[in-house]
Amino acid sequence: MLVPVPAPDWMDATAVVGEALRAGTYRARAVAQAVGIIAWNGKQMDGRWWERPNYADGVFGDQVELLLRGGRLPEDRVRAALPGAAWPAGLLDVTPAGAALDGTIVPLESDLVWTDTPKRAFTGDDGLFLPDSTTLAVRRCLPRTPVARHLDLGSGGGGVVARAARSAGEAVALDINPRAGPGCHRTAALSGLGNIRPYTGTCAEAADLGAFDRVSFVLPLLLPWTGLAAAPVHTVAADRNLLRELLEQLPALLAPGGLAILYTQAWVGHGSLRAALDDAFGSRPWRGVHWWDYEGPSPVGPLRSGILAVRADGGRGWEETPLDAEDVGVDDWWPDLARRLGEG
Repeated sequence: MLVPVPAPDWMDATAVVGEALRAGTYRARAVAQAVGIIAWNGKQMDGRWWERPNYADGVFGDQVELLLRGGRLPEDRVRAALPGAAWPAGLLDVTPAGAALDGTIVPLESDLVWTDTPKRAFTGDDGLFLPDSTTLAVRRCLPRTPVARHLDLGSGGGGVVARAARSAGEAVALDINPRAGPGCHRTAALSGLGNIRPYTGTCAEAADLGAFDRVSFVLPLLLPWTGLAAAPVHTVAADRNLLRELLEQLPALLAPGGLAILYTQAWVGHGSLRAALDDAFGSRPWRGVHWWDYEGPSPVGPLRSGILAVRADGGRGWEETPLDAEDVGVDDWWPDLARRLGEG
């Protein structure tokens, strides 16, 4: 059953914190450089960036320590680093030993993405996914042209839907994890966004929300890569039919001319991505591309993972090709992907 997640009463206080951070130096490039990274990119976001040394000092150094690295600082330093609204917003865990953030705030472009601390993210079944190269890949592939409605499936704390909301009248975030809705509200408030609508529910219920101009989803690994059997449990889907079930829903989810941007492995059982899409769309025209950035062995043989883009009603066409876009310092991959789709 789909359940809308109402905005909590701490939204206004959280928005004050976000406005102060965005007006200062807590921005993507500066934060990356504070932990010894030239800029956030795929390779660096896949590392344990929260454990890297903090080379910044002063107030900005304390912000990086609190918001990114999960450090605990004396309360007077926290009060100097964060606006007073951080306390009524419920962002802090305060003990006699000092104060620490009750989560992580990752700056991505103009957004401040709220998510769990790494310890919480990798513990149990309800952790909020930390942004990584897959998050960045989908964000980079979203067109900047405005649309009326965007649906982000498996939204987590809102790493993708925040970016989508900047080009949509309404951005709907759906996740089975009941902690994701409040996480998206945190991200929306921190990022100064007022058009994100979180829901709790399953992917199979998404069609009840109507049709959308764009759909996004960073799918979990449907099959573990060989050698990654000990990967954190939250990155491995329990249902190996998840991708096929989603592809079957796309015709209903996509409005005429709609676009789906997914990050996924190319495993749909015994068939191919192209065959699964043909089955799903039937006589309705579609074209697509699997723009893959990783290939490796799995228990069912070699697999590729990457961006799957599908445009409804645009005529037939299919391409599988390596993702060759520039990684460092490039936030917009849509022009490259559009050409792959025959639109550029």
